[in-house]
Amino acid sequence: MTPAPLTKTLEFEKKNQNMPKLPKHVKVQKRPIPHPSTPSPYSGSSSPKTIYVSSSSPTMGVVKRVQKYLRAAENRATAKLLSGNNKGKKGDRRNQFAQLAQSNEALKKEEVFVKATGRAMERALKVGKWFEARGEDYTVSVKTGSVLLKGENAELSKSAMRKRKRAVARLEGEQELPETRTRWVNMVEVAVSLK
Repeated sequence: MTPAPLTKTLEFEKKNQNMPKLPKHVKVQKRPIPHPSTPSPYSGSSSPKTIYVSSSSPTMGVVKRVQKYLRAAENRATAKLLSGNNKGKKGDRRNQFAQLAQSNEALKKEEVFVKATGRAMERALKVGKWFEARGEDYTVSVKTGSVLLKGENAELSKSAMRKRKRAVARLEGEQELPETRTRWVNMVEVAVSLK
């Protein structure tokens, strides 16, 4: 017996509207989802660490990447403590405890996001489940949402129309077509941070 998919428990808001039917000589060319490039793990805490997952991404590979980002965040948070600037000052212990508390707070705020759409959502949820199983070290939160995508309407080439025998359909109705079509795709965002 196969386990139930993790996406069955999620609820998504339906945002897509009914679109007019396209003529047979027009095909929708889908564009890739626009997103910013992935920052370096060593960049500061001001840049959000986001990992985009596809349906073919290996689960453990994504887990290792998330762990790498979290280790780098931990190193950044404790760098001030480990630097030798505090030696010989009065109130050393109090300063160290205050810096330790600040670094712990900074570490809790820094999250790594795993994002996925469509069939890849299952993969992102598996990554979240893996970190949830190790709950004493990590906090995991899951958010659902939608992403607006655009697709261009493109007419088929003449050779493709001949192959599909759709030349007759083209003659039937010449109507004005919009250049792009927009649609909403479900998205999952798994946020992982150290406790």
